[in-house]
Order: sequence, then C-alpha cells, then structure tokens
Amino acid sequence: MKLIEEYAHSCRIIKEFRENIPNKYHYEGPMGRIKSFENPDKARLYADVQTVTGGFREEKTGERGAPPTVAQSREDVLMAYYAAQPTMSMQWVAAQFGLPEDRVREYVKSLRTRAEQQREEQQEADDQDQDSSEFDFS
Repeated sequence: MKLIEEYAHSCRIIKEFRENIPNKYHYEGPMGRIKSFENPDKARLYADVQTVTGGFREEKTGERGAPPTVAQSREDVLMAYYAAQPTMSMQWVAAQFGLPEDRVREYVKSLRTRAEQQREEQQEADDQDQDSSEFDFS
C-alpha cells in the first residue's frame, strides 16, 4: 500500500499494488475504506466530489442513483459523481444528460477546479489558525 494523496477530515487515496492484475486505488476516510477504483483519476474525481459537497454517505445509493447531498447539488456535481463511478464513463454521463461529451468534460473540469480552490482555502485557514495559536512569550 502507498499513500497517493491526503485530504481534509482524515481522507486519503491509497494505492494497493497487486500482482498480475490491475492495481486498486482506495478512497479512505477516518472509519476506513469508502470506495475502490482501478483508475486513479476516478478516485481523485470522487475525492473532488466529496470535497465540493462537504462529504456524503452512499448507503442505499443504489436505490436512488446518487446520495441525497449529491443529488441536491448543482448539475456539475451530479455529472462528476456519475463519471467517478467505476462502472460509468463520460460517454454514459453525456447520454444521460443529453449533452455532448465535451460539455460534460467542461462541467467536470469546473468541479475539479472548485474542489482545488476549496482545498487551498481550507489549507490557508488551517495555516492561519495554526499561526494564531502560537504564543510568543518573549
């Protein structure tokens, strides 16, 4: 196992090396493994959706198609969530939304940019909190 990326709230992507079969990428949270992928980009996209929505749980998602937090979000979040699923492709998402594939890719790119901005803002806020908690006793 190898740590690939770390995210807020003790979430991360771990690479599992496997012999003679494709490696797996696991999105993990504080309680353990949340979802597994064979494609690292899908794992990262899933992490981006988690970031933008503030996190979600997938119990009984199969009955609804998407977690309530995702389903109630903007359309780009829902598209990215579906595109991140191990069994779905950009072509499938485009067909479901009745859009050209390049338009879906633009929506997904926009979501990824938002996720990165949110992570940067969170890191800056964490750094400021850390700076303000240090005392100067001189």
